[in-house]
Amino acid sequence: MSDSSILDDSSLSYIIPLTTDFAVEEAFENDAKKDGEPFSSVERRESLFFDESVDVYLVLKCPYVEEDTLRSYLRSLVISVEAQVRNGTVPDRDTHPATEVVYTGTVDYSEDPSILVASLGDDDSEDEENSNQYAVAVWKHSAFLGRPRMRLQSPSAVFSVTASLKPTDPSLSDGTRDGYLQSGVPSGLNLLESFGNDPAMNGVKPRLSALRVSRVAPVTQQAKDYLRPIKSLPKKLSLRIYPVAHSRIRFTHLNTAPSTATVLAMLEIDFTPFFDCEIILDKISISVADGVVEDLTSQAGMPLPVSCVAHDHVTFLYRISPVEADVMSKNPIRDANIAISAMALVQPDVCEPRLSMTWAATVDFTVPVNPGYGSTMQPIQRMHRPSQLSIGGESATSLTAPSVARPDSLPALEAATRTEASVPDVGIAMTFTGPPSSQKIYPGDEFFWSVFVVNRSLIPSAVSRKLAIVVIPKRRRNESRVNRPPSMSRLPEAVYGQSQQQKAARDRKVADAVLDENVVHAMQHSSIIDSAEVVCLSADIRVGPLAPGACHVAELRFLALKEGLVSVEAVRVIDLANNEHVDIRQLPTTVVESKLES
Repeated sequence: MSDSSILDDSSLSYIIPLTTDFAVEEAFENDAKKDGEPFSSVERRESLFFDESVDVYLVLKCPYVEEDTLRSYLRSLVISVEAQVRNGTVPDRDTHPATEVVYTGTVDYSEDPSILVASLGDDDSEDEENSNQYAVAVWKHSAFLGRPRMRLQSPSAVFSVTASLKPTDPSLSDGTRDGYLQSGVPSGLNLLESFGNDPAMNGVKPRLSALRVSRVAPVTQQAKDYLRPIKSLPKKLSLRIYPVAHSRIRFTHLNTAPSTATVLAMLEIDFTPFFDCEIILDKISISVADGVVEDLTSQAGMPLPVSCVAHDHVTFLYRISPVEADVMSKNPIRDANIAISAMALVQPDVCEPRLSMTWAATVDFTVPVNPGYGSTMQPIQRMHRPSQLSIGGESATSLTAPSVARPDSLPALEAATRTEASVPDVGIAMTFTGPPSSQKIYPGDEFFWSVFVVNRSLIPSAVSRKLAIVVIPKRRRNESRVNRPPSMSRLPEAVYGQSQQQKAARDRKVADAVLDENVVHAMQHSSIIDSAEVVCLSADIRVGPLAPGACHVAELRFLALKEGLVSVEAVRVIDLANNEHVDIRQLPTTVVESKLES
């Protein structure tokens, strides 16, 4: 059978099966019994992940020939695989979706394909020429789907496979592949002839033909012209693709005395909401040249593997120390190679694709000069920062103080029109529950408040909230103003009759009083001493991270010091992500009874 007949009757198809450990022979026999196309009933992947090494199975269907003859033809076959990421949506109608190639490869000649034979009809006929048999060659090719640099908008992975048959004529194939000059062609001018008399060559006569240098022919284009393409079905295979996780690493120096070159590395892995399966983190590797990496997370009771789901945020800590301080003092910059390996359990024991992320970061082992003074770069501060801010809510209610919002307003008018602003809708619902009425509380007794926190964010992909709850004690507001006499000490009237020289000498010896005695006496006499009613024994309560729809229950401990109706000024809720806070003043009131003396 000639090459042209094989070429005309052959077709190439490619599939991505759902099963990770795909059994080629078993699936082929199932389809052969049903008289269908090869691998037509195989269940296939519906979506892929970035950073995944996906197995593409290339199926070449051709007429039946002997296995040795078929393998000789397959050695002349060139199969190219290309994967590109294409956006599904575009901002403008006139523009085309952005595309970027993330993988390009060819099937290696050393890969031995699986040869399978089947029949389309009845094989009971004794005449072999009338038997309708065909052969199938299957290659397994692994393609790594890296992340593109373009901005992703509903991306899809598009696979395209091309196959061509090289000519079997030795003058066309071997002549352009061996790299030697053709026979009978003069060698040309020796470009290295002038170096033949050089004593450093020790009698060696170097030779380089000018035909090797000056003659540049497009041999590759000539070879492509002789390639004969094979029909490919389908032309392109498109599947949706999603990122599983985003990772980053940060380095910071330890604040120790004396200062050292040791660096603390924080590896953060943030899982996206685009998948609904379990991810197993089974290997994390960080290597630094001339450095020792110590895993602090495994020592704290969090060894690998770690099971993660969507919206999880995991942080791993590592301590990196230089091996030799002298080497680091000359060149303190080193490259840190980070590698993360994970397994996605799309269908346990059936579809378990492998994910791998590798990148390099720069580590600076420079010893800090003044570690006690903190970072030299100060964060940006906002001038006239309001005393209360919403924690990401969409309410338009402003909690800015009137003196800041209207600096030119009159104090009396401000006090007359001042109202208590309600807490805006910040996406966090908090319920405070005091002790039951049946519980008797006396001065010196402890009691508890139950705090129920719910993250009511309507966006499932919102960032988890981390909060801190701080109790502000009750303060007495004394609005009365004391008429204070002048705080500047004045000389007696007799001084005005003295000379100017004596007056100046006395001013140099006696400084003006910051506060006169009569002013201090008036302040102490008019002051109101108000003892504390209740003391909070909980310094602060940390809540979170709270995902959208999650809840948390905490307790606040108090100590009653005074009988009667006791309460606190407010409970301040602080968002630890941006340090903004909200004060809650609608709080329970506790009744403290007096002890009856026996």
